[in-house]
Amino acid sequence: MYFRKTKIVCTLGPASSDKKTIKRLIESGMNVARLNFSHGDDDTFKKLIGIIRQLSDDVAILVDLPGPKIRTKKQLQDKIILKKNEDIILSNIKEFSDEKNIAIDYKYLTKDIQKGNLVFIDDGKIKLKVTDVLSENELLCKIIKEGVLKTEKGVNFPNVKLSVPSVTGNDFKSLKFGAENDVDMFAVSFVRKPDDIAEVKDFLEKNYSGKKFFIISKIEKAEAVENIYKIAEISDGIMVARGDLGVETPIETIALKQKMIIAAANNLKKPVITATQMLESMVANESPTRAEVTDITNAILDGTDAVMLSEETAIGQYPDLAAAYMEKIIETTEESYFFKNLRHNAYKTVSETGINTADNIISIASAKMAVSSSFIIEDSFIAAITRTGYTASLISSLRPLVPIVAVVPDLAVKRRLALNSGVFSIVMEEIAEKNVKIENIIKFIKDNYKKIRNKKFKSDNNSGYAIITGGLPLGEPGSTDFVRIIDLRKD
Repeated sequence: MYFRKTKIVCTLGPASSDKKTIKRLIESGMNVARLNFSHGDDDTFKKLIGIIRQLSDDVAILVDLPGPKIRTKKQLQDKIILKKNEDIILSNIKEFSDEKNIAIDYKYLTKDIQKGNLVFIDDGKIKLKVTDVLSENELLCKIIKEGVLKTEKGVNFPNVKLSVPSVTGNDFKSLKFGAENDVDMFAVSFVRKPDDIAEVKDFLEKNYSGKKFFIISKIEKAEAVENIYKIAEISDGIMVARGDLGVETPIETIALKQKMIIAAANNLKKPVITATQMLESMVANESPTRAEVTDITNAILDGTDAVMLSEETAIGQYPDLAAAYMEKIIETTEESYFFKNLRHNAYKTVSETGINTADNIISIASAKMAVSSSFIIEDSFIAAITRTGYTASLISSLRPLVPIVAVVPDLAVKRRLALNSGVFSIVMEEIAEKNVKIENIIKFIKDNYKKIRNKKFKSDNNSGYAIITGGLPLGEPGSTDFVRIIDLRKD
């Protein structure tokens, strides 16, 4: 029985802002819709949220916070040609960039940046070296990698600790908008330390205590890589944001950093997204490059829970085709010997790490028992009865080969699990009640089994077993303490 385990995140933008295209993205495998708040306005985002909610209860909505992204300002010409070895001034008081000045929006420019520091513009397409401090607001730079300067491009200062806070005023506005408009997840940009995530969580808890949001840390700075375990502990999920990470740190180390970040997330049982340039050639082409296919396959074999499309679906010519190719590559990888072997090894390794405490040891033992049973009963799925999503997330981290069907009380929990590898959720409102009977849940699973199987699973026969795990009394969060196996062919 095959069920796609690796999830797909698609960024919505000008190329995917209409109902027809979003519907095709969902049909092509999109599990999470990403809204990039670095671009766009409230009216556009409200429209997109409305379309997604109208089309699907399954698709989670992720708001990617802008963060303290430093950018060049607007310029009078459409393009400015910068030539190698020429001098140019970097200024935070100029209103526009021109042939002699690059205007940027960073007020701490001369406080943080010193002579000898490097400046990368537009993901490193242009590189400068600071040769002198001219004033409180201007730096003299030499162009060491020439290129064409375009308006409002990102600026990075590798290996420089910046004074700007990781969570900005614009981020808090975006958090407020998202919390009040039915989104499920927030990705925090340019995280440097655990306190950055604590600040976001405190804001949401203080202002929206009745709601639960999934908070993802984007790892894109050297400081974040150094603090990965502490950041992952406080986060709900992790994103390997390879774009800025490849500028902030040596690009030749990106593949190794990806493996390390994914391993850290796996060890701490937190879902992880691998992002940036996964199918970038498909912005303009109908098929991916060999290197891109290899990249996606290796990310899956590294242990990622999800893969993300950015420009491919936001501004590309073939958004739904890119998502369809992604799903095809995932399916081919997951049906391979290498993937299945890694899953067996992952269960043996990951299940022994990290989170065995007095508070959750019974839950972990029950989850391990369910997963080990699934390796013996191959024609099965694991049904995780969970009010909060914890049990299903825990089982996902143990990397079973069979599908995980999370029986959840509402759509909010359902969509919180949208990134977890191998999890498909169904809503049973009754499990929110403390006195719900296990017999009712078993009947619910049986009644929904064929519908689930036909919709999500690929199988040649109708036999099957459900490995059910949950807690008694049902409805108590964190009380997972039983495993029960039922034959779905029997009444």
